[in-house]
Amino acid sequence: MSILFSVLTTLSDGMFHTQYETEVEAGAEVCNMVVDSMIYYLQTDPAKLSKQFFGGLGKQEDTHKNAFYLIWKASEYQPEEQYSKLVLDVLVNERPFLSDVVIESQVTDSMRGAQRDIRVDIHYAGSLLKQAYGTFHVLPTGENSAKISMDVHVKFGWFFRIFISRKVYSETIDWRLVRFVTNIKLRSEGIVADDVYWETAAGQQ
Repeated sequence: MSILFSVLTTLSDGMFHTQYETEVEAGAEVCNMVVDSMIYYLQTDPAKLSKQFFGGLGKQEDTHKNAFYLIWKASEYQPEEQYSKLVLDVLVNERPFLSDVVIESQVTDSMRGAQRDIRVDIHYAGSLLKQAYGTFHVLPTGENSAKISMDVHVKFGWFFRIFISRKVYSETIDWRLVRFVTNIKLRSEGIVADDVYWETAAGQQ
């Protein structure tokens, strides 16, 4: 039970740009229902969002791949402005580095023809991020098939640009972005993608 993926990440002027897409054996209507539930939990019950969609995104067995790690502590959502506020702790080499980092972002949900675009723009993240934005796409490809993809741009603050190399980014950020999208895919296909699933998959690779 292995999950194969191809992810493309480039680095230019300190900006990481990650692109990833995967086919889903479910219609776009089903995929969008899963995405709707994700947004609903973001607005009403972030703890349930974490349990439902963040399975397998925790620490990796290889401690070298936990050089940069975020712990989600709290969040709030303002539906009128589609505005989110997250509070995180940042660990570097598994040691506390920054506490109670506030990240403020805005979520925009729109349609372009048959394609659904969910865009997240980070407006404030203290010294952690200088700039970050990304879009999650759902596109029907057949009656019972769809494609989900992401396009993410991240530029860290000056200190983290020194610390986070292309390799560190791949092992810590790319890895979790792909697993998050894969969780959406698996839930759309009727498979529960929790920590137990990923632990089993890792053991059978």
